Parts: sequence; structure tokens; C-alpha cells
Amino acid sequence: MIAISIANGVSAGRIPAWPAGLLAGLVGIALFRGIPRFQQVQVALMCACGLGALALAASRAAIDVLEPLVESNQAMLAMLATVSFLRMVTPSGAGATETLPRGRRALWQTLLATHLFGAIVNISAVFIVGHRIARDGALTPLQAKVVSRGFVAAACWSPLFAAMAVVLHYVPAVDMLAISRVNLVLALLLLGYCLVELLRDPAADEFVGFPLHREALTVPVMLAALVIAFYNLPTGWPILTVIELGAATCVTALLLARPWRESRRLVAHHVDRELPRMGGEFALFLGAGLLAVGIGALASTGHIDYVLDPGSAALSGLFPARLTHPDLVGIVILMAWSVALGTSPFSGTTLAMQGRFGIPATRFLRWNLRYLLVGFVLASAVLALVDYFALA
Repeated sequence: MIAISIANGVSAGRIPAWPAGLLAGLVGIALFRGIPRFQQVQVALMCACGLGALALAASRAAIDVLEPLVESNQAMLAMLATVSFLRMVTPSGAGATETLPRGRRALWQTLLATHLFGAIVNISAVFIVGHRIARDGALTPLQAKVVSRGFVAAACWSPLFAAMAVVLHYVPAVDMLAISRVNLVLALLLLGYCLVELLRDPAADEFVGFPLHREALTVPVMLAALVIAFYNLPTGWPILTVIELGAATCVTALLLARPWRESRRLVAHHVDRELPRMGGEFALFLGAGLLAVGIGALASTGHIDYVLDPGSAALSGLFPARLTHPDLVGIVILMAWSVALGTSPFSGTTLAMQGRFGIPATRFLRWNLRYLLVGFVLASAVLALVDYFALA
């Protein structure tokens, strides 16, 4: 699946993606029985709603959804599977012999590290940081808040997020640098708010955080450098393909630096023990993909004026034919995307954290609801300043 997905991205679609999607579906089916009961029910409900929407859409008009249904979320799943190999060369919190940093300083360091790494390596940062600080594969509520908020705040300004790619696709003549410059202000405000609120948590004094030393930073820094290098090549590769290539190169280079027997043991253990534990991620993303395809098919037969993009809804149908301030439209879209990303139970971030760390996605709605409301106020204030000083 990984190989076909990378080949599809590198070849600009000349190599089809449906075989990777088919393999992803087979993996999801094979691993479904091993996931928790709650996730099974959740996935079953998403699939039922998606199939119901497809049936209703088919009763209204002839629809062709086979290709998007098979290919849905295959690139995301291939990226998650590729990134999982980084665990072979990254010390885990459970297995590391060192004592991880604790307390309030560790909290703000973890928040900042997740944000900076997330801005470059996308959701890979969540897994790298999360696995490093987790105990027995689980995060505390405070750790989950720090990691999720630090990551989603980068979605409003980072050019390496899928959100930015969608804006560049749907909003004509937009200036990416202008958007990033304005929304970086919002990201700093969001991080400042998170720091103030999370430090008040009673568990802040015992917070176990991400260590900032050479051993812990080797993998994220190396991955970030590779992603930036591949992204700057004049290839036009999708960002998920760039991350897959960066992760694969990072793992290969670090394994080659180890003795052959040790590398072989690590790979065998990961394939035999760790990959089968990804059933939660596969089931959730496949179910969410079926739900998205069903809603998209229903929307297309109902003549609804918006475009459903895989994993996101872009309101391009509501834009006038000629935008007088395209940068402002892009700023608003990314602001809304960022502040809602860590709250929605159906976002890729919360689904990925549920699948990997066993945290029900619905809990993020409760944990981050205040973040959503404060983010809306802060975003409105930044927009008011942009309007007053005519910055966009």
C-alpha cells in the first residue's frame, strides 16, 4: 500500500491509486476484529450513514463513486503507516531509560516543540511527540490537550499543511506568504492562550513532557529537513507523498547506521507486532472516507452549492466569479480550519489520535471547546486589525 501510494504521488497520478486504496480496505477488514468495541460501533455508524447517503443519492440520479470510494483516504493511511516506522528509530517513553522532563517548563516546551515540528512534518509530529511522552501507549488528558492544540495551531499558517493546499486550489490568485504572515499572528495568540490555560491545570506540576536534547531531536529534526528538501524540489508532489518519502528516507538512513542484525530485528518486530496495531487508524479513516463519499454523492445530486474535497469542505461555490480580496478569503478559511481542527470528532487529527492512543474523539470536543470559542474571538480580533490596517 505504501509503495503504490508513493508511486501514485510521484508519478502525478500516472500510476493509479485504486490498488493502494483496495489494499487499505483489505487491511482494515483484516484488523477490524482487533480494535476496541467502542471504535467498532463508531466505524459501523459512519459506514451505515455513508451507505445510506449513497443509496439515497443513487435513487435520485446515476452516480459514479467507485473510484473515490476505493481511493478515499488511502494517501493519509499510507502516510500514517510510513510514519509508524519512525518508532523503530525513536526512543519510546515506555522503553527509554532516561527520566523525561516534568513540570510546567516541560509543558511549554512540549507545546512549542509540537507546534514547530507540526508546521513542517504535519501530523507526524503528533505521533513522534505523543509516543515519546506516553506511558503504556496512553496519554493523559493534559498531554492530549498540549499535543493536539500545539499541532492544530500550525494549520492556520504552515504552507506544508493540506489546508493550505486546498486554499491555493480553490481560491484564485491567493498569496500564500501574505496568508502565512497574518495567520502566524493568530497562531502565536492561540499558543499564548493555551499556555496560560493549561498551566492552570492541577496536573501541570506533574506533566511529563518531550525532552529537548540531541537524542530526542534526531528523528524530528532529520524528518523536518528531509520534508523541506523534498518539498522545495520542482516536482509538484502532494504534501502527503513528500512526508511519506521523508519518513521512509529517514528510517532507512538511521537503520543503515545500525548493525545489520539489529536493523533486521527492528524491522521484523515492527512488521509482526506494531503494524497490526494500526487497526484503529485504518478502520476510522476508512469509515470516515465512506461517510465523506456518501455525503459528497448526496450533495452532488441535491445541487448544493459547495464542493466536497476529500476530508474537507471548501465553500468555493459561494465565492463570486472574481474575488477582490482573495488573500482575505484564504485567511478566513485557514483561521476557521485551525480553530475547529482539534475540536471536531471527525477531523483527521482527532481520528488519528483516537486510533493511535485510544482517546475517544468525542473527548476532544469537550476538552477543546473553550479553545474553539477563544480561537474564534482571537481570529475575529486579528481580522479586525487586518481590516483596519488594510493588510489583505
